[in-house]
Amino acid sequence: MPTDLDDIFASVARQADAIPLGTAAQARTRGRQRTRNGILATAAAVAVVLAGVGVAVGGGTERRADHKTVAPSPSVSTLVGPATMVGSPIPFGVKTQDQSPVIAGGRVFTAWRAGQNSVSVLAADLHSGAVDWKVTGLNGFDSELVGWGVRATEQGVMVSVDSTIHVMNPAGADTGDWVLTAGDLDEVVPFEKALVRRWDINGQVDAHDWRTGRKLWSVDPGATSGPDKVLRVVGDPAGGRVVLVTQTGKLQVRDAGTGTLVRTITPASPAQAGSNFIPYGEWLYEIGAGCCDGEAYRVVTSNLVTGASSVILQEGAGHSPAGLTACGPGRVCVLDQGDNALTTVTAVDVAQGKKIWSVPGPSMGTSISARGTQVLVSTGQMAVLFDERGEQALRILESQVSWLDDGRLLALPTLGSGEVATIAVPGYQATRHGRIPVDNDMCVASGDRLACNSPRDLQIYDISG
Repeated sequence: MPTDLDDIFASVARQADAIPLGTAAQARTRGRQRTRNGILATAAAVAVVLAGVGVAVGGGTERRADHKTVAPSPSVSTLVGPATMVGSPIPFGVKTQDQSPVIAGGRVFTAWRAGQNSVSVLAADLHSGAVDWKVTGLNGFDSELVGWGVRATEQGVMVSVDSTIHVMNPAGADTGDWVLTAGDLDEVVPFEKALVRRWDINGQVDAHDWRTGRKLWSVDPGATSGPDKVLRVVGDPAGGRVVLVTQTGKLQVRDAGTGTLVRTITPASPAQAGSNFIPYGEWLYEIGAGCCDGEAYRVVTSNLVTGASSVILQEGAGHSPAGLTACGPGRVCVLDQGDNALTTVTAVDVAQGKKIWSVPGPSMGTSISARGTQVLVSTGQMAVLFDERGEQALRILESQVSWLDDGRLLALPTLGSGEVATIAVPGYQATRHGRIPVDNDMCVASGDRLACNSPRDLQIYDISG
């Protein structure tokens, strides 16, 4: 059976808080779903328009009359020059299918199909644009290649070719490479201390050394294949902990480097493997389906240090959780989608289990993320930024928006080529960086660089300043 790369790297994807890294099929699906109908009609007054990147600053409808509305220019392509490229495009040598690059440790990594059953991968320096290393001829165990993908951390590069994962040294792939196998329902989760895999067939959990592949520790399936079988691995990279979700709804907190069991937590509501888990400091937040008829979902918080746990939010029928993010010390923010596609953004005090504020979000909002108390809700075509009081501080039109770092937002074109801009938070000063000729689904950013795959090459752009 073909391996689903998103399932293999499921835990990585669930916890990512950056530009989405999807498969080719997902990219095409997002492209079909995009539409600009109604975007300008629902937007607040525009203070600045960046040749198609509209930025609105204000506190809501009661102050719209105070701003001048400016429509995007119809001749954007003739007014905006190309973005500044770092070095030259790095050719693949063949025309390849859609795959996103990834960034880690000052390098960009990308893989592509070079032959019927062969994948190539390269690493390039983000600031010089020079190729650090390149490896060709990676193969999977299947006779016919049907899928591949790449993920990277500062500890290692993982290139998945069907059910085979090639683990490489980011500094140079010519030494210390090894192979890990994983099925389409298994989990592979990177930690600073180890690379952790969970076997879906029996719940066994193994941790491997990044450089050699040597097994560091294992949770014996004989001890977990019964009522307490491990169903999910949750990462807590900041704390060096790995959290195992068991079939009985308990949380096993273990040291990621040694596997030592630190404590077992019985949450206030049994943990569910299909939930979304968000680690933040010493807390683990879970947003998942409710336990009872008429209860749509609930948010549970568990303290990984003390073991304390409580249900801090419950919503009934007609509500659907679209996302959760930690939005400041002692609070989480939840994006709720109603049956009518309208969204609500709610901030909850963790200690008291009470709503701090709850405000309407953009229609069809699909993602929520935060830096400190600044909360970004995006539809994929526009985004709204809320401040610590739940007031709209910024609205960005006709752009796909994400956090670039703690103080800046990145706005990319929604379809095909278009302009790139960064926006300071707070202050909301926008900086234009020029046009890129590729779809934003093939791009990833870090600090002052944007890296994008075209069908034939890797391109790196300067987005500093």
